[in-house]
Amino acid sequence: MRIYRLTPDGKKWAPAREGVFLTLGAPHHGGSKHLAENAIRVRTEEEAIDLLRKGYSIRIETSTRPSLIRRNLFIDGVRLT
Repeated sequence: MRIYRLTPDGKKWAPAREGVFLTLGAPHHGGSKHLAENAIRVRTEEEAIDLLRKGYSIRIETSTRPSLIRRNLFIDGVRLT
């Protein structure tokens, strides 16, 4: 797991997968980036990492349901946001 979210209590949450795809939200969609029709789907973590560095959000598993996240993201142990 190269991409993960670290919660304040120390839990690591992995990106949510829809089959073989990771789902991201584009910053230019603003408040509607969470909608299915605006989703950006990529197959590899490398593609996701490139987009995350450009300001995209990624859908991460949580205790209740996957959420589009931009904060507290880490890539290979290095804090991105």
